[in-house]
Amino acid sequence: MRIESIAKTLVVLGLVAAARSAALAPRPPRHLANGAPSVDALLERFREALVARDKQALRALRVTQDEYLGIIMPGSVEPGQPRAQYSAQAQQYFWGILNGKSMYVEANLLYEYGGHPFRITEVAYRHGIKDYADYRAYRQLTLTLQDDAGKVDHLKIGSIAEVDGQFKFISYVRD
Repeated sequence: MRIESIAKTLVVLGLVAAARSAALAPRPPRHLANGAPSVDALLERFREALVARDKQALRALRVTQDEYLGIIMPGSVEPGQPRAQYSAQAQQYFWGILNGKSMYVEANLLYEYGGHPFRITEVAYRHGIKDYADYRAYRQLTLTLQDDAGKVDHLKIGSIAEVDGQFKFISYVRD
């Protein structure tokens, strides 16, 4: 009976060590496909997509489902902490909510700002800039826009992720 107990303990310790080792193992390089090289470059692409009324270009500025589920969602923990684990059902639910809301915001952005020339004169991060385990977040932007006539507007939109020097919107949803 004692040997059986020791064997079970060793199995449990082995599983804990393996899980811990996997959590601490170096991560494979991650990147955002077709990401911009800076926040400014991303915002210029955003402005161009709106002025051109280009729905596909606007959508391409957001993280993809694979990027969200593979980088953003599991990596939204404090640096040095193990990546979060979610069931497939939870992943699909959270992606569906985020993507669906962003698509509605995209449509509204195109309706409100599409085809109207403007420039971005100021950028503020309402919730600051925060480092997570797998990315840096520029949280909840407020863009100051100015049109050719000098009219100023303030646009509140979602957050940007930076992964290995590449930038994309996580979503256009504002809090």
